[in-house]
Amino acid sequence: MAGKAKFDQEAAFKSIIGADRKGTEAAPADKVKKNEGRVQRAYFLDRDIDKALRRMALEEGKNLTESVNEVLRKGLKEYLK
Repeated sequence: MAGKAKFDQEAAFKSIIGADRKGTEAAPADKVKKNEGRVQRAYFLDRDIDKALRRMALEEGKNLTESVNEVLRKGLKEYLK
């Protein structure tokens, strides 16, 4: 197997992301502040609840996270003391 070319990992990386871009970068400070005090979770919702949440978010001009938090805060009022 003499003469076999070696795999150039850096060249492959640059061809995928573009030569002018850098690899991993730290998250912008404003994004870190925005999500401070939040946790990311995954839950299974009934399809009709998901549809209603998305409709609510759209009609109120909010993102889905804001809408879900609003609904949960109303429903969990007695537990959030």
